[in-house]
Amino acid sequence: MPFELTASETASVAEMKKKLGGFETEIGRLKGLDLVLSPTDVVITTSPKAGTTWVQQICHQLRAGIEGDMSFEEISEVVPFIELAHDQGQDLEKPQFGQDRGLPRCFKTHAWEPHCPKGGKYIVVVREPKDVALSFYNFFEGWFFEPGEVPMDAFVQEFWLARGAPESRMSNASFYDHFLSWYNRRLDADVLFLFFEDLKADLKGSVRKIAKFMSTKEHDFTGEELINAVVEKSSFAFMHEHKGQFDEKLSKLARNEACGLAPDAGLQYSKIRAGEAGGGKLKLSTELQEMISERWSKQMLPATGCASYDLLRQKVCAE
Repeated sequence: MPFELTASETASVAEMKKKLGGFETEIGRLKGLDLVLSPTDVVITTSPKAGTTWVQQICHQLRAGIEGDMSFEEISEVVPFIELAHDQGQDLEKPQFGQDRGLPRCFKTHAWEPHCPKGGKYIVVVREPKDVALSFYNFFEGWFFEPGEVPMDAFVQEFWLARGAPESRMSNASFYDHFLSWYNRRLDADVLFLFFEDLKADLKGSVRKIAKFMSTKEHDFTGEELINAVVEKSSFAFMHEHKGQFDEKLSKLARNEACGLAPDAGLQYSKIRAGEAGGGKLKLSTELQEMISERWSKQMLPATGCASYDLLRQKVCAE
């Protein structure tokens, strides 16, 4: 993770942030953000835990064709993480799958729009903020802290909600700032807005949107047989069956020791969990839910005119 500049009152959260400070090097992160894109390159840009891995799999399987491709060790091997690639020994300029046949390169990033490499095509994936907060906590638990070591309320208040607009390229935007940085570009031809909940409700329809967006003059990814094949390989059942290929192992093996963690920390956990929609409303405390809603009212409502995430999703989908 990039630098976390806010102070924490809870000792376990402060310790977690200290460990996160070793996750990326300045040289590596900035080298990634300086990447020069081509017009057919596809960049999946999200606030963490909004469906990034899912869309990485969809994009890769679309360019892999009807037979698909599962020969990778971990999904970020074939759809690299821009900010972290250098630090885990990857060359972002190395030819990607099918690039010699004119297939598009694909990348993932958590950079907000001002810091994102320019010149490509961008898939912005958004998820209900309460669900994002819960998923982020579950993602770190068992990796950057032991189960139960960091209280959920402290994690959300002092880490997730404490983020704002980045002060430098070494910091990530909050969920809210990341979303708003892309919001005014949502109707641009080089931007595709997707919602996690729509991926859950209508995977095939979402794959069709991505296929149309990724298609180039040389390659049309919208054929029905290919769409069906990709839907099967991006289903929860398929990805759970292959969960070892979606477990962040590349970054864990490369960066755990730099973070002061055990070399095998977090390797027993996959990112493919229930992937449910609405879990945040069931599992977060009432106080946390109110704080998340208050942040929405303060920051998102004035910028979008929408009083809730559900209303914003309806608005964007209707455009």
